[in-house]
Amino acid sequence: MKQFAVIGNPIKYSLSPAMHNWIFENLDLQAKYKKIHVEKEDLPKVVKQLRDNVLCGINVTIPYKEKIMKLIDEINPRAQSIGSVNCIMSKGDKLIGNNTDWYGFTKALKANHIELHDKEVIVIGAGGVAKSILFSLKQIGVKKIILLNRTLQKARKLEDNIVIAYSIDQIENLIKYDSIIINTTSIGMYTDQFPLKIGFINKRQLLIDIIYTPFETPFLKLGKKIGAKT
Repeated sequence: MKQFAVIGNPIKYSLSPAMHNWIFENLDLQAKYKKIHVEKEDLPKVVKQLRDNVLCGINVTIPYKEKIMKLIDEINPRAQSIGSVNCIMSKGDKLIGNNTDWYGFTKALKANHIELHDKEVIVIGAGGVAKSILFSLKQIGVKKIILLNRTLQKARKLEDNIVIAYSIDQIENLIKYDSIIINTTSIGMYTDQFPLKIGFINKRQLLIDIIYTPFETPFLKLGKKIGAKT
């Protein structure tokens, strides 16, 4: 039986095993999918399990989408361009990394009839997930991306002719009455609070949260309370 997994830290909130095992069962595939809590120092051990065919493939979540890139053999050109990997497969004697986060985000926008072409967008966070979202937004053709992060230096590494980085402390001065705000951080996964003052949010705005558990995150709950589109 083939073994697959999702790795991360924390990982207990992941719904990936439930989704994948449902697919395996309904397609009558001889495979199992589990979640593995991985400490930073143990990341090479997981990669070894892939090389030893103990695992046939893995999904990678917070906070290893960037770190794991140095441990594999080949990276899909698009994932290389994005700068993060969220899935790794074993092919022959090579481990190949890919990124499907950007595609999933683009499909979600289309499914919800959200048009961002030529719009200004605010993105919170500058990690591996944010890189995928930035790539997707550029493919869509947004006009401008305001990137907010606690560590300004990290966000500035992602600046270009479309992306402008600011400290999260500047959020009050940057949010507009009709802003499109995308949270790419894990905030809300572990707490019922979101660090945005309620006065910044209004019903003309569009709020998008990348995390999917809980189903209604604190960020989206905040927007719903005000009447913003979520």
